[in-house]
Amino acid sequence: MVQNIPITADNATLQSRTVMKDDVLWLVQSGSAAEFTVSGRNASLTLAGSSGINNFDPRYAVYVDDKMICDEIMTDKDVTVSLWKDEDKTAAVKVMLLSEAMYGGIGIRSVEVESSSAQPVVPAEKAPLTIEFIGDSITCGYGVESKSPSDPFTTATENFSKSYAYLAAKSLGADYTTCCYSGYGIVSGYSGDGMKNDKELLPDCYGKSSIYKDYGSDWEFSEDCDVVVINLGTNDMNYVAAYPKANGDEFVEGYKAFLQTVREKRPNAPIICTMGTMGGDDIYKLIERAIAESGDGNITSYFSQTHSMRDGMGADGHPSKKTQQNIADVLAEKIRNTLGE
Repeated sequence: MVQNIPITADNATLQSRTVMKDDVLWLVQSGSAAEFTVSGRNASLTLAGSSGINNFDPRYAVYVDDKMICDEIMTDKDVTVSLWKDEDKTAAVKVMLLSEAMYGGIGIRSVEVESSSAQPVVPAEKAPLTIEFIGDSITCGYGVESKSPSDPFTTATENFSKSYAYLAAKSLGADYTTCCYSGYGIVSGYSGDGMKNDKELLPDCYGKSSIYKDYGSDWEFSEDCDVVVINLGTNDMNYVAAYPKANGDEFVEGYKAFLQTVREKRPNAPIICTMGTMGGDDIYKLIERAIAESGDGNITSYFSQTHSMRDGMGADGHPSKKTQQNIADVLAEKIRNTLGE
């Protein structure tokens, strides 16, 4: 018989932040995903697009047994994706949001499967390690699939599955959770003229499922995390450079306050702080100062090697696929060392 089965936390393993709304599971952060095993014949997915879709529509992918069968921009309110036809099989299915939170989410309405099983949809096995990634456009995978640094932003070239965060987690066999927004900083978001941009601050977003208008609920932090990675400060650079002493001191105080917030939510997790892929030696020194002044002995840091044209660059001068892989390799080793593996 044909069964129409809603996807929930009970029958799927969830990666990153999700929101259940009107019986739809919404994937709302970079890399938010649902992973489950489906058994039966003629299986398909019904997906939903965010309300108020605008010029930047969300991008998503569907995988069956780790093979991507669908990579699309969601321009409709509903879409059906066929998983397989006329074949009895059991397969791992994953639905992932590839673009970032501010451009909307992807909803999973249900799986339709022809099966006589009482439970044809069951959760994927959870990994033994979970990493939290907190960051900006670099973590989001902004422009990673663009061919030129002069290309403008589009969700069609933003791909979290090619960001250092996803690649490092995959290398470690880890689950992950994310909170990342392009252009956001600690005390100032990106500022072309050095004036303070206090509208785009990551600490203001950390406690929310998403800043997208439909999913702005408080995040409960119920998930266990074994390690936290913070990659912030790149967008603060121009503001701090305008008045290095005063704004630098403000950055240190802001970073310390955010470290305290993260520590309250993740009391036992080692925190690894990094930045530098798009430059920022001066900011990194302030991060080192903030960590030292925090008095938290379970926080470490390292300067991420600045990318170069030799390895290519994505949209707006963002890291290329090669650079993202390089960052992932270094970070994975840092995490192994931190955890004593």
